[in-house]
Amino acid sequence: MYEWREGSTAVTRTTFGGLVQPTGLFITIDGTIYVDNGAEGKVEKWAFNEKKSIVVMNISSACYGLFVDTNNNLYCSLGREHRVVKQSLDDDTSIIKNVAGNGSCGTAFNMICTPGGIFVNVNFDLYVADCHNQRIRLFKFGEIIGITVVGDVESLSIRLSCPSAIFVDADGYLFIVDQGNHRIIGSNSNGFYCLAGCSGVKGAASDQLYLPFTAAFDNYGNIFVADAFNYRIQKFNLMINTNGK
Repeated sequence: MYEWREGSTAVTRTTFGGLVQPTGLFITIDGTIYVDNGAEGKVEKWAFNEKKSIVVMNISSACYGLFVDTNNNLYCSLGREHRVVKQSLDDDTSIIKNVAGNGSCGTAFNMICTPGGIFVNVNFDLYVADCHNQRIRLFKFGEIIGITVVGDVESLSIRLSCPSAIFVDADGYLFIVDQGNHRIIGSNSNGFYCLAGCSGVKGAASDQLYLPFTAAFDNYGNIFVADAFNYRIQKFNLMINTNGK
């Protein structure tokens, strides 16, 4: 996974608004922003139009992914600790619970390795971009044993290289930032297909990506990609086929 590293000659540590090298970000439908400030040991909440944040979770390392579910639980993907945790935002006394991974890098069903982006569906099932295991893991609500739904195993049709973000639409179709393959892929009733960076080769051309970190969809289905090593945000417009589908 693409990481900021202290002491790197290529990256300078900067601070903005009290944040130090934020990596995780989540915005709710009402415009509330949750942002990782892992270098300072916390996740902060910025309410819409507020000029000051509040701390909503104390953490021991950076969140490579953040998510708030419909029950107002905050999830943090602790990439360096190989686990995902959650905490209720409605209860100040709520403890942080481990919901995926056991803190060690590994390939067992209860393990993940450098998890990145996360997604929680309406059933509170947790999807994890299990970067260094080259797979997407699904942890059903309340279960610590995960299922590989996409990844580098013989029974599945597509191979990933350090997936860094995962999104699931209302129909249950998956969209993945396949970081090491420099592309964005999606699924439909026919299986997986490429959406952006489809050559699979890193580059700076308008149809290429270089280690993309995350992505977001707008209301029209267009994709915005954090094209990390090209130092840019790329927009790929939704194309409608001739049948209007």
